Amino acid sequence: MVTVLKTLDGLKEKQSFINSLFDVYGEIYLQHYLSFEAIFLSKPKDDFCVFIDQKNNLLSAFEKKSDGVWQCSISGCPILGNNQVDHSTLKTFFDTIRNKLETHSLYFPLIYRKCRIFNPLKNVSGMQLWPRLPSPIISGDLSEASIWNRVVERYGGRAYRQKKKFEENLFVKSVNHADVENIIGKIESNSWKKRYGQDMLSRDNQFIYYTNIVKTGLADMSVAFDHSNCPAAFRIDAHVGRTLFVIKWSYDENFKQYSPGFYLLTVDLFKKCGPSDLGYIDLYGSPDMMKNLLETDRLERVDLCYSSNQGYVDIIRTERTNYDAKIFNNYQNQQSIKKLFNH
Repeated sequence: MVTVLKTLDGLKEKQSFINSLFDVYGEIYLQHYLSFEAIFLSKPKDDFCVFIDQKNNLLSAFEKKSDGVWQCSISGCPILGNNQVDHSTLKTFFDTIRNKLETHSLYFPLIYRKCRIFNPLKNVSGMQLWPRLPSPIISGDLSEASIWNRVVERYGGRAYRQKKKFEENLFVKSVNHADVENIIGKIESNSWKKRYGQDMLSRDNQFIYYTNIVKTGLADMSVAFDHSNCPAAFRIDAHVGRTLFVIKWSYDENFKQYSPGFYLLTVDLFKKCGPSDLGYIDLYGSPDMMKNLLETDRLERVDLCYSSNQGYVDIIRTERTNYDAKIFNNYQNQQSIKKLFNH
């Protein structure tokens, strides 16, 4: 029997069960109870549901993408729970979800091939798969000195100049949870993303989701300020097991001459990590010029789609494949992400 959680109150009733599943099987912050709570707060009523098969220890969550398609809200590792489950049990779980949602297509974006449940997932009868761009990671020696040497080797003398300019004009400090909305709102409103509708406030209530996961402690935020205490840039991270996910970063265009994004990612991140038992840092997204300065390896990712309507599968595949081609072409031309929208 599959339980459907359609409201925040319903989610709260299952909090202890979800927490117990995460304690044993959790691989990514998106599987955490507090992530589901933040999604409920950010989505319109009836556009998000969590599904639990308590007998088989399985949980997944989906949000409405279009009339016929619901998208998994746990990108990377789409199922929380029993990773020894067989593909036929997963098929039954997905068939039940499709029936309860009255939809023909379940779309699973950006799934790591390394996630524990990947093999039974891809072997579900009727599941379709196509490749996506990989996610750069940093493994090995994560000490501040080692990372900085790599950055200098790959970026040259500019690294020293940008670091010096930042440290003369800006500084990083922790912030109170009460200030999170104001800080993120101000930076995003003055970021280059705002001009192209790519900022958190313009995209599907991302602002509500990310501010909530920081305020509840699921994620942590580092903020750069100028000497009059005006916020210049932020970086949001989440730690699960031996992995640190660098989820989001953004900067106020008024401070771009101080390279705050560069500093937060190449210097401050590793001051924060210090000596630790981290296995690796996931830079969490497609390759780009900034990640190039840091990465040591890449995690393969794919999309999966479980559907009875081939036309919709083809539309999703074409749209996502074209998007990746655009991103990759921009990256090969050594352009920043900003250049994708600046034409």
